[in-house]
Formats: sequence, structure tokens, C-alpha cells
Amino acid sequence: MGLPMESAALLAMLVFVPTYLLISVRNLKFIVLERYAVVLFGAAMMVLLGVVTAMDALEAVDIDTLALLLGMMLMVVGLELCGFFDQVAIQMIKRSRTRIRLLAIEMGVTAVLSALILNDTVVLLFTPIVVKTCLAIRSDPVPYLIGEAVAANIGSVATPVGNPQNAFIAVRSGLTFNTFFVELAPVAVVSLIIAILIVFLLFRKEFVNAGCCGIGLRDGKLIDCQMALKDLCGKKMNKTVYVVLSILTLVLVGFVLSSEIGLPLSVIAIVGGSAVLFLLPLFNHEVTAGTIVRKVDWTLLLFFIGLFVLLRGVSESGLLDEMMSLFQCLTGDGLDDIVGLTIFSALLSNLVSNVPAVMLLSPFVSNLSSGDLWLALAASSTLAGNATILGAAANVIVVEKANAEGVEIGLKDFMRAGVPITFLTLMISVLFLGL
Repeated sequence: MGLPMESAALLAMLVFVPTYLLISVRNLKFIVLERYAVVLFGAAMMVLLGVVTAMDALEAVDIDTLALLLGMMLMVVGLELCGFFDQVAIQMIKRSRTRIRLLAIEMGVTAVLSALILNDTVVLLFTPIVVKTCLAIRSDPVPYLIGEAVAANIGSVATPVGNPQNAFIAVRSGLTFNTFFVELAPVAVVSLIIAILIVFLLFRKEFVNAGCCGIGLRDGKLIDCQMALKDLCGKKMNKTVYVVLSILTLVLVGFVLSSEIGLPLSVIAIVGGSAVLFLLPLFNHEVTAGTIVRKVDWTLLLFFIGLFVLLRGVSESGLLDEMMSLFQCLTGDGLDDIVGLTIFSALLSNLVSNVPAVMLLSPFVSNLSSGDLWLALAASSTLAGNATILGAAANVIVVEKANAEGVEIGLKDFMRAGVPITFLTLMISVLFLGL
């Protein structure tokens, strides 16, 4: 027998509010809190207190979303183990003769890769390479790293597989890969151009006061820079990368044709991931299936599982309806139009990060059955993540990996570029989606 609605809403609030606050804060004095641990504990409390039943908790877990994320991660791990990303970085530097060109190429490559595979993985692998490259050419890494973070978020807007929240939206809304790409790729392209210009203008002394990307203007010095990159990468690209690239290409084709062939994105992705898991060890004896599995980001999947259960409690208890009514009373704007949803999503995404924000707002958007609102939610939650370091997981990864390499990115420097980029790109998304 379920709890009365008033009691359920109160208990849900007592669990939900502290959980989301801890997700936002993450680090307390002397204690480091992992988001997935916090969310899983919150989900367990929802069940323990009777806000949701054990059966409801199991039904709340969206297997399609988890399968889509897992399949993409398996393919990305395959590319990583074959040295694909290292070689992409080397080729990127070889083609950069000036620092502004390096910035543009770095942000462009990051955005494109983030549209095709999960953006968190792209920045995880690229950040150490960017730092080492900048140190080799005697350049401040901070502008390039900020550019990398915002480009990863912007590029990931374009497709359902660019970031976790888009994957969730694609599964929950039923929007096709083609719809996502046609509607949001133009937003991503224009936003990327704006972001490159803003980073250049704000840090122009760094780019204007130097010419060649090598140390000095001599070819020999440029070669020294490339040698530093090769030492960093440590290995050549294994030819078996073509096996993984072939599988990824077929998967992307499958995404485009998903509505015609009658297969959901999740099935196509997990088939591709399974193919990499099975075939790569057959062709590359240095890689085992166990190696691939161990490098998958299982904490992301645990985070999603916890959020599914936690937010089922928020929805079933009636707390979500109360929250939406409160927003309407405070602002006078409903969430049933692109502008109102964009504003609320952007604010919420910077309070609790974009994945929890999207999952919290999804029941409301789902009730409206509007494809445009789903797209607005995808664009706004992702682009809003550029405003602060905690706004998106990709930002946090860049900052933490850079710090491990001895480079500190201050909140002031990040927001100096992130806030204007966020404001302008959100305006672009509203303009494009509102036409």
C-alpha cells in the first residue's frame, strides 16, 4: 500500500533536496563525494522510506539509455586502446602553424569528435595532450583548455550520442538521429564559431604575440615540438583501429537509418559495442575483452541508475508538480514554450549539472509531447554547462586532468569566457529552434 500523497511528497523532498545539494557541492571539508555514490544512496532511501516500491524502482531504470551509453563507451575504449586519439592529436598539431590556428583546429576537432562519441571521453583523452603541447611550444595552456571544454559541450549538442543527457533525451522522446542532427547541428556550428572568436578575443595577447607553434620559427624547433608529442603519446596507432572505425561507421549509418530499419539507437549501439568487445581481441592480441571492460566508465552508468530511481520518487510523489507550479508562480512563464524551458533548464543545469537537470525536467516535457521542447531541453542543458566549471562533467574533467598536469584553471578565467559563450549560444539555440 502506497504512502498518502502529502507524506510521499514530504519524504521525497527530504531525500531529493540533500541529494541534489550534495551533487552540486561534491566536496565537503575533508570529504570527497562521488556523484554516483550520493545518487545511489538517495535512490536507496527513496525505496527504504516507501516513496517508491522495489518494483517501481526496477521499472524506473531505463535499459535503453544504459545500453546506448554502454555501447558507445565500448567503441570509444576500442579506439583509445588502438591509439586513435593520440594520432589525431599529433596530426592536429602538425597542421597548426600559428597559435590561433592551433586553437581553431583544436576546438574544431574536439567538437566534431564530441558529436560522434561521448564528449566526456574526448576531453579525458585530449586534455593531457593539450597541456603537454602548450608547454612544448611555451604557450599558456589555459585558453586552449577552456576552448577544449566549451567546444566539447557545443559539439555534443549536434547528435543524440554526443553526451549522456542527449542519449537520455533521444531514448525518452523517440526523436531520431536525423532529427537531432538536422535541427541541432546548425546550432552547434554557429555556436562553435562564436566560441572560437570569444576565446580568441579574451586571450588575444596569448595568440597574437606568437607566430609558429614550434619554439621559435625554425623548422627544427617545430620538429622538437612534434617529438615531444610523440613521446607523450608513447605508441603508434595499431592497424586494428580500422576494425573499430569500420564498426563505428556502420553504427553511425545505422543511427541515420534507424527509423527505416526499425531498430532503436540503443540496440544499434550495443551491437556495435559488442562487436568491438568480441572482434578487437581477435585481431589485436595486446587487447583482451577484460581490458576493454575495465576501461568502461561504469560510474556513469551507476549514476544514471541512481538518478532513474531518485527521480521516479520525485515524480510519483507529486513533488515534481509542486516544483513546476512554484516556477510558474515565481516567473510568470510556463515551461511549455522554448524560451521558458531554456531559461529554467539553463539555471537548473548550473545548479545541479546538466544530466540531473534533464532527467528532472523530462517528465514535464514528456507530458507536452513536443519534439521542439525536447530539442530545446537538449540544447539549453548542454550549452548552459559552459557557464561554470561545475555546469558540465566535461568541464570538471578538463580542470581536474589539467590540475594533475600542474596547470590550474581558475573559476574566474573559466567564467570570463564561459558566461558570454553561454549567453550568446543560448540565444542562438532559441532563435534557431523558434523559427
